[in-house]
Amino acid sequence: MNRLFKNFILLCVFLSGWGLAIGHVSAQQEFLMGGFDPKQWKIGHEGKNQNQIIVEFVRLDETIDSWTELLTMHVIRKPRSPEPLDDLVPKMQQDLSKRCPKMTWNVINRQFASDTEEAGMLYEWAIKDCPPEADQHEIARIVYGKFNIFRLAYVAKTSALPPAKREQWIKELSGSKIFRQ
Repeated sequence: MNRLFKNFILLCVFLSGWGLAIGHVSAQQEFLMGGFDPKQWKIGHEGKNQNQIIVEFVRLDETIDSWTELLTMHVIRKPRSPEPLDDLVPKMQQDLSKRCPKMTWNVINRQFASDTEEAGMLYEWAIKDCPPEADQHEIARIVYGKFNIFRLAYVAKTSALPPAKREQWIKELSGSKIFRQ
C-alpha cells in the first residue's frame, strides 16, 4: 500500500500541471496510477499539447539519448467516438511494423469495462534485426478512461525479455488503475 501511495503522490505531481492541458474535457480529472516504482526512474523527456501528454522515464543512471530501459506514459484526450482497442493498438505500431516486417505482436490480456475503466488491453511487441533500430521488447497497457486514453509502456533494448522480467512488467502494468479527482 505504501508503494501505491508513493506512486499516486508522484504521478499526481507530474500530472497536476498537465490537467490544464486536457482539463477542458471536464472539470473532473482522471489519472492512471501505479505500474512502476518512481524511485527507480527519472524523467528523460516530456511534451504536451492540447490533446496529449507524453512523459518518458529512464533509469537513474541513463539519459533519453542513451537508454537500455524506457518507461513511457502517454495520456491522450479521448475523442467522442474512440476507435476500438483492436484497431487503435495496431495503428500505434503501424510505422514500426512497416520498417520492421519481422515485428512480433501478442495480446496478453484484455480488460473489460468497470466502474472506472471502459476497456483496456495489455500487449507486447518485439523487433530484432531491423537496423537502424536496436532490438527491442515492449510490454504496454492501454486503458480507456471516461475522458482520456492512457498508455503505459515498458521497453528494453533486448531481443527478448527474460521470462522473470517479462512477468514482473506484466504484473506491474496490470496493477495500474484509473483514479478520478
